[in-house]
Amino acid sequence: MSVRAKNRRKIVCDGQVYLWYIRKDEEACDKMVLHIISEDKKLILSCPLEVDRAYVISKGSYFQDRVSDGCWKRYLMPMELPSAVTPKYVAELISWATQGRHGEEVIYNGNDICL
Repeated sequence: MSVRAKNRRKIVCDGQVYLWYIRKDEEACDKMVLHIISEDKKLILSCPLEVDRAYVISKGSYFQDRVSDGCWKRYLMPMELPSAVTPKYVAELISWATQGRHGEEVIYNGNDICL
């Protein structure tokens, strides 16, 4: 099954097609969230944009060059959140999520991170 492309932007990084979009997320305390999905759905990321500390939620079966179990895992990001999301920033985030190393996992306890 393919990923719905309507109202989503397309970006190609290292020969792989990704779709990305920004939407207010009710589950994220009504904050704006950047969503990135690979065409094969192996990489699925959500990045809340209105938080004190930049982090990403990995929901797919692949993160930082290793297979994951598909359960939601939160990782602190080494880059700052931008004031405006650009394709360059999205490409940076994809590169870090696919080829980066040592993503620091955050254990969610319901208080430290909104999601």
